[in-house]
Amino acid sequence: MRTNPSAGFTLVELVVAFVILSIGIVAILELVGQSARNARLARNRTQAAMLAQQKMEELLAQPDLQPGNLEGDFGDRYPQFRWSAQVQALPTDSAVTPAPLLQVSVVVEWREGNQPQSVQLDTLQSPVALTVPPPTPPATNGNVPNAAGGGTP
Repeated sequence: MRTNPSAGFTLVELVVAFVILSIGIVAILELVGQSARNARLARNRTQAAMLAQQKMEELLAQPDLQPGNLEGDFGDRYPQFRWSAQVQALPTDSAVTPAPLLQVSVVVEWREGNQPQSVQLDTLQSPVALTVPPPTPPATNGNVPNAAGGGTP
């Protein structure tokens, strides 16, 4: 206990206070750095998912999609991302599914530091051409509409 209240702090008290303050500042800076890394990873993961969805839609829009492997990049706009796609025909039971099914997988890859990252989307497509049914003639049951919109008895 101090006898003289105006004597101030001792050197040991100042050193201890400085060490505690330093530990707190280092912890806060580490949290800020980790938050920045997590935000960058979330941004890249979201971008990769959107690019994978875009590439999936491009592939599914092709009327003559055939089994095989494809790959490429997204050009100068997204240089860190690369994509690959695998289209394969699935064996089907003609009694259950008369049309063949294609399994389409799109993978978008990029690097976070030294760690490779990827997002994968999978879907099934039935490459059956859609046809428009012929128009059906109007029913003729003797009830012919008149000019007022009603039918004649």
